[in-house]
Amino acid sequence: MHLSNIVAATDESDAGRQAVWTALELAWKTGARVSVMHAIPLDGNGSAPALEQLERWVRSDLPPLDPMPRMTYTLAHGLPGIEIGRFAERVQADLVVVGRKPRTRMARLLVGDTADAVARRSRLPCLFVPPRDAPPRRILVAVDGSDRGMAVLNIADGFARQIGAELGVVTVEPVHAGEPAHLAIATPATRSTRIQARVYCTLAPNVEVRRGNAAEQILAAAHEGTPDVLVLGCHRGGPAGVIEAGSTARQVLHAAPCAVLTVPL
Repeated sequence: MHLSNIVAATDESDAGRQAVWTALELAWKTGARVSVMHAIPLDGNGSAPALEQLERWVRSDLPPLDPMPRMTYTLAHGLPGIEIGRFAERVQADLVVVGRKPRTRMARLLVGDTADAVARRSRLPCLFVPPRDAPPRRILVAVDGSDRGMAVLNIADGFARQIGAELGVVTVEPVHAGEPAHLAIATPATRSTRIQARVYCTLAPNVEVRRGNAAEQILAAAHEGTPDVLVLGCHRGGPAGVIEAGSTARQVLHAAPCAVLTVPL
């Protein structure tokens, strides 16, 4: 991943402001430019006043960066979960940054969840950020040993190197029916051994091996290791709003205690 154009998807909320701040911090470290965009309803009143309002709102509380990264402002008309991805592809962005808002399951079903909608549709890596005070310094990537998993690892490594962050790796082995727990722990799994060898040869960080449900164990690793960003491969598609029926990445995105970077598979 080489960051040259970062899209910050925002609205006039704390989550939207966090997306802009994070995008600017990443751009300041990498020399990228930031495309600030806001999706408004199709029946919105006139694009010019709304665009000026967006720019005033963003510039009223910018982070203290010197020099300030290059910024542009754009409005899109339609549903944010659809328009964010469309805009990012149109401007050939390398990364999309979106603020995460806490949603109950009922709220997701009734009013939707923009972060989940973007993750299901985006063809580009997306960084979903909760409110925080400091730039990311520790990154944890979950891999499964497949070629696509190794591609996710490479993107996580490139991201970590560009922003000067430490990289850690976790993989989750399934628990086989009838397998004694002590035997499962004591016996190296072929997949984990292969992952450790590939990771060590290319990147050198240690690989944490866990066993059990993938989403549960990845979340446990995030809680225990306290990374600033968790990186996951994400399959596109799936039912809207029903996180529990979606991919591992969507389940983790909803419950993670830190920012989540999804890489489309």
